Amino acid sequence: MQLGHCRFDIDKQELVNTLTGDVWHLPRAEFQVLCLLIDYQGKVVAKPLLKKGDGEQAPLSDSSVTRAVFTLRSFLGPQYESLIETVKGQGYLLRHHRCRKDKDLGSSRNRATVKLLAGVILTVLVIFSCGWIAYDSTRLSAPLPTPLQTNKVKTISGNTVKVILYSHSKTNNGLLTEIGQTMLQSFSQCKLTSWKNVYLSLSHDKQVLNVTLRGEQFGQSIIRNLKISDLRQPKQFINQQWLQGVDICD
Repeated sequence: MQLGHCRFDIDKQELVNTLTGDVWHLPRAEFQVLCLLIDYQGKVVAKPLLKKGDGEQAPLSDSSVTRAVFTLRSFLGPQYESLIETVKGQGYLLRHHRCRKDKDLGSSRNRATVKLLAGVILTVLVIFSCGWIAYDSTRLSAPLPTPLQTNKVKTISGNTVKVILYSHSKTNNGLLTEIGQTMLQSFSQCKLTSWKNVYLSLSHDKQVLNVTLRGEQFGQSIIRNLKISDLRQPKQFINQQWLQGVDICD
């Protein structure tokens, strides 16, 4: 099936860009979502159905479906990303083949710019909330403090991921160090991942874990900011189930 400049080979589970020759072997989530959108082309497909799939494997998480739609649109490119439409409060719809007009493309680029600026602003706010930037009344900004730890790990395919820990103090950082080791171990089990740097910090009261993931996908920078609260004793914050839910592996 043709989707813009891309050809979908369902037998090989591949999307092929006929202009650039790029071939993308679809991961399970992207393949499942695209197949269902094609089956119901022109109709809205609800998220529960996209998550359920064929029932032979465990259901996808909400974040898996959202990320699958994002990566599919990215591969289709700005001219044809609108083929997959978000229907607010209902699900997603695959439109029939059409090329976006230049005017629409310009609007898309403007929206992309706004999203990028919003992402930058959000990142700055997160950094401030984590205490990574100290405000000085005599200056507008100050340098980032030195990380408590910076560790590297390689995925199964050999890609390197940095896990960087920031702390408000140099004492009682055992919990943060344990969380960092859990994150490193999880990335070491990934065959592929789009994330390059992971920043971790705990709030002053150690009730909230701040996680920022930065990486690259299809030549575009991506960022994800997460806050996790854990009022239990002892605290755990992250586990394998949570890591699968946020899809740190491609």
